[in-house]
Amino acid sequence: ISLVDWRRHICVQDPRTMENLHDDGFGVASQAAHDAFLSADAVQSHEPTISPVRVVNEHTSGKLHGKIINDPVHGTYRLSAESKMIFDTRQFQRLRRLKQLGMTYYVFPGASHNRFEHSLGVAHLAQKFSQQLWSFQRSELPDVDRSDIQVVEMAGLCHDLGHGPFSHVFEREFLRQKGVGDWDHEDMSAKVLDHLIDDNHIDIISEDDLKRVKQYITSGHGAGAEAAKCRPGKPTAGGSSASKRWLSEVVANGRNSIDVDKFDYLARDALYCGVNLSCNFGRLMQFSKVIDDEICYKYTEYSNIYELLHARALMHRAVYTHKKAKAIEFMVVDALLEADKALKFSEDIWSAEDFVRLDDNLLDYVENFDFYGRAWSLKDDGMVAHIEAAQDIIARLRRRQLYKYVTDAPVPTETLERGHWRAPSAQDIVNCYGGSDVKLCAKDIIIQENKIDYSMKDDNPLDHVHFYDFIESNEKRKLRPEQMSSMMMHDFEEKRLRVYSRNADVRHVHAVHEAFEAWLRRVFGSGAITSTPAKTLKKERFNKMSLGTDSDAAAGEHASLSGLTASQQRKRLDFDQPDGNTTDRKKTSRRTGRG
Repeated sequence: ISLVDWRRHICVQDPRTMENLHDDGFGVASQAAHDAFLSADAVQSHEPTISPVRVVNEHTSGKLHGKIINDPVHGTYRLSAESKMIFDTRQFQRLRRLKQLGMTYYVFPGASHNRFEHSLGVAHLAQKFSQQLWSFQRSELPDVDRSDIQVVEMAGLCHDLGHGPFSHVFEREFLRQKGVGDWDHEDMSAKVLDHLIDDNHIDIISEDDLKRVKQYITSGHGAGAEAAKCRPGKPTAGGSSASKRWLSEVVANGRNSIDVDKFDYLARDALYCGVNLSCNFGRLMQFSKVIDDEICYKYTEYSNIYELLHARALMHRAVYTHKKAKAIEFMVVDALLEADKALKFSEDIWSAEDFVRLDDNLLDYVENFDFYGRAWSLKDDGMVAHIEAAQDIIARLRRRQLYKYVTDAPVPTETLERGHWRAPSAQDIVNCYGGSDVKLCAKDIIIQENKIDYSMKDDNPLDHVHFYDFIESNEKRKLRPEQMSSMMMHDFEEKRLRVYSRNADVRHVHAVHEAFEAWLRRVFGSGAITSTPAKTLKKERFNKMSLGTDSDAAAGEHASLSGLTASQQRKRLDFDQPDGNTTDRKKTSRRTGRG
């Protein structure tokens, strides 16, 4: 029998044989045998030999190989040759210059990781999760093959290609203040992927697969997410579905937000920020299966899913929205707004080719514009003034002279439930100030509405999760109330109002605090309180004197305090207060036996 006939014969006997022969990602058959098969066909058809596992990229030659990655979060894993061709490009390598947590790095020095390793980790988990489900239910998922697993891996790899500088700050703060409301990084990721494929002449990914990769990237957001929440299942014999929609839930799950993107960023961010999480992501993947075209979980894992949601809320509260990190983000946004008046980089967000030039180095470029922008001719002195204003803000950031966090207060749950909540403006706070010592200006006050939820606003994500009772079960259901702990959460969203002051003067910060408390009493009544009490005059006075910013009347006190340690200075100031505290403190010391 000829080599060609043997090749065709074994393909008829077992169609998966050729799938293995063509697959460099799982490498079942030898490359030599595969090349021999293709050569035999070429001789018979008199056509040039072109192997599907050969590089058709004009920039490389030879065989395609995958890549072994050694990762501190997931250990050692392998990504396919197709993924390697994507991440060995200029557009993807840009992710090395985007910190995963943006300006949070200025508060958590360990958070130096970037979106490059996060994207590799998501690709690994996407391949691992989808491969596990398919291997376990191969007979129930007849339409799925290895190429589908490869598509999911590429979707995980490319899902963050469209992120702007400084993590979500660019999209949610900077562009919002520029009046751009119809832009999101998921859609830009799809555009950048198209640009990456065309610019690097990557031809081994079919148009159909590329379309599905982009679909899986955007499926968890916008219209795709809403459709995922309410879509009906299409059961077939055996309780499973013959379609492949469950694959879209692996990377970006718009139905209940449980996906490998969340698994990776929570584990990675917690590791680098020194935060301990209690969710077992591996166990969640292990106790899952596809029923009616959606990923379901064993009912015993409901507490693990709750821990996942709680871990996300914890990371938002402790890390992502850290009060100091947000102050730094506001400074960066102000600097970018000033610089954009001259440099117009906000216009680069509509073209993928222009957008990939933006990264975290943008701040350094503005700061050192005198060096980097020597070939740039600004039209007038007004543009130069904008650059200098941005540089002044960056200089404050470098010296750690941050915007001052004033205080915050929770928004009552009943107010949110009534649906009449509206966050105040800075001018609303100024209008409530009753003092006369400081003149407050709205431009010096920042109001942040800090929202923390379980990833689905005020909705309970568990309402959108289906469970099964036993591993052999082909029926899905919602969790019954008697199966849940009575200590589970009842509220799924909280909002707090935070107040910051661009003016770091102590008296100004104190005045903003008083104005905010007055606004709270006006809106929520006398029971409203802030989480941070106003600083006392005593501490305020010491801080001013230690900074040397007090009036001339304090010169004598400075002289009397010179040569004393900081603790001795505090004692001197405490005992000078005419409020009777000195006598009370002495009595307390005698009673407790401390001199």
